[in-house]
Amino acid sequence: MKKILVFFGWFSLAAFIIFFIIIGFNWTAFKAVFTDREAFAEGAEWVEKTYSLAGLVEFIEANPHHVSIVSLNVNDPDDRLLLKEDEMRVLGATGNILLIMEYARQVHEGMLEPEERINLDDIARFRVPGWYGNQFRNAARNLNPVDNTVSLEETIILVSRHYSQAASDWLFFKLGPENVQNLIDSLGNGSIEPWIPASGIKLAMINRDSGLSKQDLVQQLRDMPVKERAEILTEYAHTYKTDDEFRSVIQKTAPRLRDRKLTEERMIHGLWTKAEPLVFTEILKQLYRGEFINEEVSEYVISFMAWAHEDPIVRQHTQDYSAIFENRLGYLSAADMGTSVYTNQSYVQTVFFYDLPIAFWLHMSSNHMNHDFQRRLIYDPELRRITAEAAKAATETIQ
Repeated sequence: MKKILVFFGWFSLAAFIIFFIIIGFNWTAFKAVFTDREAFAEGAEWVEKTYSLAGLVEFIEANPHHVSIVSLNVNDPDDRLLLKEDEMRVLGATGNILLIMEYARQVHEGMLEPEERINLDDIARFRVPGWYGNQFRNAARNLNPVDNTVSLEETIILVSRHYSQAASDWLFFKLGPENVQNLIDSLGNGSIEPWIPASGIKLAMINRDSGLSKQDLVQQLRDMPVKERAEILTEYAHTYKTDDEFRSVIQKTAPRLRDRKLTEERMIHGLWTKAEPLVFTEILKQLYRGEFINEEVSEYVISFMAWAHEDPIVRQHTQDYSAIFENRLGYLSAADMGTSVYTNQSYVQTVFFYDLPIAFWLHMSSNHMNHDFQRRLIYDPELRRITAEAAKAATETIQ
């Protein structure tokens, strides 16, 4: 009997330790699940249907308001796949391509030196409490900094491969907001909104009047002219970096991650810079064809996204492949370009999954199905065919 009691005692202790490790260290996630259960049920009916790319195509056909697709053959204007190509969509990290292009332009014109040493603490000034801070910390470690500094060129890796919000905002101010906007105006012809630093959006939410809900503030910002909204949120980000008193207030009042609502976070992400997918993809086409300034500068920009070709599976099916991905609550998107080993055809593409139901977003983001779908559009003729049919059917339904 004593041995049995000892056994159960040790068993209970081991179970408690395992429970503590699993639950304790992931308490934020568990609390979110049990306090926001309605959000976790959104789109659940599609989860079981989309464990294959054919099932994902069915979702696209049934829910075109959540999707935009643009896939352009670089050399054949008749070979294109379009769905909701003129609907303004949140760029998120895919918009970092614009920052990289402006960086490359300034390097080309001698305005910046790629070997300039950058203190990582300066970039960290744009980290907002509880908002993607780990991305920057983990990515910075991978760069193997020397005396807490990295080269300016290495900071581009933080935005092209690791999608650090802090690094994107730092780079935006390093390049100069006016310079970035001039580039956007010259390329976008009014179809790309002004650049908005992500930290500015979150800071506005934290610093809002106590009697104003997040929903009300988001609506106020949406109702503003986009240029005015961009100016206000840019000023928030600049003040946060330069004003220690304001920074201290934010640090003290920022809500804990566990207390945030998933549906509210998705709503906030909708304030980021938007663009028309077709216009944005045409910019990628200029890059791929070496037409941004010149071939050397275009190749320099693409080189920061060429890491995507390191994947052995991707290398098996493509001669070259470059990409940049976005994954934020409710939003999954990517911009990519590459050449099929089977057809020798080259494509530039953007796919936006926009304002997704949360359960469905969790399902897709957990298995990166959107990445597989998008790159297969380059080299899998059958997937292109059924996607084109679904896009045509969805368009006819909308009309």
